[in-house]
Amino acid sequence: MEVKYKRGSKDDFYQTVNKLVNVYFESNKLSRKTNAFGLFKAIFLCFIYGGLYFLVLTSNGNNTLLLLSFALMGFIQICIVLNLGHEGVHGSFSNNKKINHILSYSFDLIGSSGYLWKMRHVYSHHHYPMIPEHDVDIQQTGLLSFLPLEKPNKAFRFQKIYVPFLYCGYTLNAVFKRDWEDFFSEKIGMKTVKHSRAAYASFIISKLIYFSYSLILPLLFSGGSWPMVILGFVLMHVAASLSAAVALFPAHLYEESVFPSPDGLGQLNDKWAEHQMRVTMDFGTRLPFVAFFFGGINYHAVHHLFPTVAHVHFPAIQKILKKTADEFNISYRHRPSLNDALYSHWRLLKKNGVPQLNEIV
Repeated sequence: MEVKYKRGSKDDFYQTVNKLVNVYFESNKLSRKTNAFGLFKAIFLCFIYGGLYFLVLTSNGNNTLLLLSFALMGFIQICIVLNLGHEGVHGSFSNNKKINHILSYSFDLIGSSGYLWKMRHVYSHHHYPMIPEHDVDIQQTGLLSFLPLEKPNKAFRFQKIYVPFLYCGYTLNAVFKRDWEDFFSEKIGMKTVKHSRAAYASFIISKLIYFSYSLILPLLFSGGSWPMVILGFVLMHVAASLSAAVALFPAHLYEESVFPSPDGLGQLNDKWAEHQMRVTMDFGTRLPFVAFFFGGINYHAVHHLFPTVAHVHFPAIQKILKKTADEFNISYRHRPSLNDALYSHWRLLKKNGVPQLNEIV
């Protein structure tokens, strides 16, 4: 069933904020794509990652150096995909489509698939954020529940305790399970999937390259024992998983989260932009390093309204968005503290682990 948003008008919230953002770029003679600072970050993060990988290969049996380098690689991996890959799949890094396409392969660098991530993120999540059965990012796994349920699994009452440990395997699940299920399924969300022969070849080759550089080469050249190298590989994914969880989950999954459902004709109660504002939250903006390392993903309401704009412009756009939302009496969800945002996510797990009387709206 196709989901339809209410139609907007020329003087509504989105038209107004869009005009103001256009004025901001035009009056300051700025490109909507990345700037020198964004380019510096891209080079800096790749340089750090390359240095850490070099330390892994030359650790020469030093287990402390090996494990620490692997763990830091996991964190930098997420920084790279959020600063480069995420902007690549949205076409927001450069006006050159080829450059954006190349950057999307940074997801393959961490063992996932930029090709599949674009399908999941751009064509499912961004089109239908927080809409059950349409947004693949909130699909239930049977191990936890983000949605309020009248009769949740009895084990879910403990999800506030065990789910943070599940998050430690987030990227391992993507590499070994989710990507394969998505690639060989008929649909991702509501989108029918049909891959070309080139896509099949690219998917398999990228997986082989990933395991070769991240596991086989360290086994051959690091000088570490195979148990230590395997442990380092796992630590890398734990660090990447927890970094991804901190960067991604609070943006939509917080205590006041709503999960709007369309009526029998597929109609939603909100206009597109109002829906985006209703189901997203900016967070951690008090700490500049959050945006620096996580590619501005914490300015999430801004990103959902302007997905093709580079994240280096988000702090300025946020001021315009907040002021316009106030004028139109539209709720702008914002937790400047990263700790508060993470705690709110934990409260969501706690709340939805027990039977709920409220319905999905």
